[in-house]
Amino acid sequence: MIKSNPHTHTQFGDGRSTAEEMVLSALDNGFLSLGFSEHGKQSFNTNCVLDENREAQYIEEIKRLKEKYKDKIRIYLGVERDAYSLADRRQYEYVLGSVHYVKFGDKLLAVDGNAEELNKAVNSYFNGDGFILAKEYYKNISEYIAQYKPHIIGHFDLVCKYNSRYGFFDEQSPEYIELCRKATDNMIKACSIMEVNTGRIVRAKADTPYPSLEILKYWRHLGGDVILSSDCHDAKDIAGGYEKGLAHIRKAGFKTILQLSYEGSNLFTRFSL
Repeated sequence: MIKSNPHTHTQFGDGRSTAEEMVLSALDNGFLSLGFSEHGKQSFNTNCVLDENREAQYIEEIKRLKEKYKDKIRIYLGVERDAYSLADRRQYEYVLGSVHYVKFGDKLLAVDGNAEELNKAVNSYFNGDGFILAKEYYKNISEYIAQYKPHIIGHFDLVCKYNSRYGFFDEQSPEYIELCRKATDNMIKACSIMEVNTGRIVRAKADTPYPSLEILKYWRHLGGDVILSSDCHDAKDIAGGYEKGLAHIRKAGFKTILQLSYEGSNLFTRFSL
């Protein structure tokens, strides 16, 4: 079992648990390291992200916990930074780069937000053609990762969250697979670490995590690395879905995996599977 998580949300953002509750749960699960990655500041949809005041409080609290638990677990101060975020990476030890939004006319809508609103937007702005949604999403994440160069790519195919419900596009079609491959071809030059995100298993009751097996196999073909995360929003789920996540990684053919280091100066440590 992996003894780490780089993707953790707390009550400073859209999580249910306090940061200290997350640390205590990590210790109960035998974790050696834990990374906090609150949603970075942005100028819209501000309820679930850090604002100026909460950012300062978040940074102060994680630093306090780093010191308090330094003899038990290594804690990292990170941020999940969206393509439309205003967060300054210099305040953080690592950046998890992700895309949650696609433009519909002059609006930005979350691909993982309200399902009915997303479906209505696809019908209104894209004439019901969900493949255009996928094209816009992968264009966004490909360009953002290539330009910003985060440490980790977050939930690469998040655009698929409601696909089984509405059938926006065919995830097995050659056109969709080629879309994903072009995005990964462009991204790996800037960031070679992709998270395998089990939050989809815990919260959406899916059988597999993000990204799909097809994408993960191609990522391995490109020479990319993977890191397992629970995208945790509730302390009890700090390692939720990890067994299925590891099985997914092995099925894709990976022989090693990265996790946040618990000693030394390197951010990541490589382990054999």
